[in-house]
Amino acid sequence: MKQSPVTLSFEPFNCPADILISARSYFVDRMVPECEVIHLPPKQVGGGEFWFAYKMGVTQHPETPKPQKGLRQGLKMLRPKPETETISDKVFLDFRLKVPQNWAHFLNDHLPIYFVAAHELGLSASETLLVLPQKTPGYIRRAAAFFGLETLCTDAPVSGDAVMLETSRWIRCRSIRAEWAHLPFVTETLDAAGIRDGISVDLPNRAFLSRRATRNLENEDAVEAFLNARGYTKIYPEDLSVADQFKLFEQAEHIVAIHGAGLAPMLYRSDASRLRGLIELFPCGHMTDNFRVMAHQVGCAWAGVRGKIKPEHVEPAYDLSKPFVEYSLQSFEVDLHALEMALALHI
Repeated sequence: MKQSPVTLSFEPFNCPADILISARSYFVDRMVPECEVIHLPPKQVGGGEFWFAYKMGVTQHPETPKPQKGLRQGLKMLRPKPETETISDKVFLDFRLKVPQNWAHFLNDHLPIYFVAAHELGLSASETLLVLPQKTPGYIRRAAAFFGLETLCTDAPVSGDAVMLETSRWIRCRSIRAEWAHLPFVTETLDAAGIRDGISVDLPNRAFLSRRATRNLENEDAVEAFLNARGYTKIYPEDLSVADQFKLFEQAEHIVAIHGAGLAPMLYRSDASRLRGLIELFPCGHMTDNFRVMAHQVGCAWAGVRGKIKPEHVEPAYDLSKPFVEYSLQSFEVDLHALEMALALHI
């Protein structure tokens, strides 16, 4: 065990300028519908400090749930409180204080922090245990298992030796997490799993990553036909094994993807990857730079395509007093002309 605590300092990441293309409208010319080509300026992301420490005999409690009212809260108060679970043979890291909400959060936020903490403290995968909420989805547990990490899913207090984390500055780690995702242990794990071994006939050279339930395309058939004519194969990432989701970002030369968790394995792209370009499709209700920044961090070109504006978007989009988050999971329509312009930037 190395000296503890450990404080890491890291610089902001300088993300270069990029292009975002809108659907055709009369906002450019009242007589001729045309796309807006939006120039996204360079920006700095993250930077600062992050600390973690090895501590003995710690008791960690799960995140306190939001209070409920009425009969449900009354019944819950009658339930016996779970007894503390004691961990005696491993060092645990409790991620219940910063719960991973989906596959991308776990792969892109939680695991890189685990990797650097274990690396700096001299802990191996076999010596550690990740503590997660009782109802953690199977795909997150499978992602941990892929890296040889044991998990304990519980809502009870947990006692034992622990790695304590700084959680208030979590977002600042965006600038450095790509480096943490390429530490020796991670690279060795991906190599051992055959992620970077040659070409798989089951995975395409050009991929269109789609979504089913939320943030899906209203004109998916038209988009699929358009991309298929240009050599793209539609994939739902959840239909692939964990290994193949990682391998896709090594093998595919170009990816068009609806913004979502399916893009998370891109963080682990190696220098030998064939992937050179990503076009990200956005609904107006969920504009974010997360994967734009990540693409540049791992050496991949990026362009964005924004879907059509809907009437309900207009008023809240101009209310600058609060974030525009109500329509984050809404289905949307992509203008094929805008997509064609984006493809021309990369191909």
